[in-house]
Amino acid sequence: MKTYCERSPTVAGIVSISLLGLLVGRVVTESRTELAAANAYREEDQAGRAIEHYRRAIRWSLPLSPYTAEAISGLASLATELEAEGDSLGALLAWRSLSGGIAATRTLHSGSDPERENANDQIARLMSLDRGAAIDAGLGTEQLAADHRRLLSEQGSPAPLWGTLLLLGTAVWVGALVLMARRGFDSAGRFQWPSARGPLWGALVGFVAFALGLLFA
Repeated sequence: MKTYCERSPTVAGIVSISLLGLLVGRVVTESRTELAAANAYREEDQAGRAIEHYRRAIRWSLPLSPYTAEAISGLASLATELEAEGDSLGALLAWRSLSGGIAATRTLHSGSDPERENANDQIARLMSLDRGAAIDAGLGTEQLAADHRRLLSEQGSPAPLWGTLLLLGTAVWVGALVLMARRGFDSAGRFQWPSARGPLWGALVGFVAFALGLLFA
């Protein structure tokens, strides 16, 4: 009969796969539900509610999920319709929701997204048409659009290299401490330096990587 220690990796693997399956199922279900709600509100001419649910559907993002792409397409077409109807504020809200929804799902190594870039272009264009601010009175429409576009391009995203180092350092640090707790003490609870030396060095390396990543990310 296998001991608990021999079975623990198998049990941990089963639990991890089960949790991952539940998480994926929740994301897919929520994205589909939000998309259906957005389409329903759009048919009822409730643009504000539709925009909100489209944005939520985008944020429940999963690679290769059809619902995310449908939500992006629906929100972009709604923004175009609102502007054609003369509702510039509604169109601006829709484009901002599209850009923000995509931005909320980006990862450390995500490149530029064409849909978000287009949304930011539309946001800058619509904002350049608003002459409400006195500071903008002396600027041309193209200059205003360029200024707004530049501001939208300035993102405070973590540096991919240092962000990755931070995550890996955290994993190594915690994993080494767990390993030391299991191997660094004998059955009587006495500290054993020969067995704990490797995990301690690993924990130190992991902590240094974590600190550097946190500092420069």
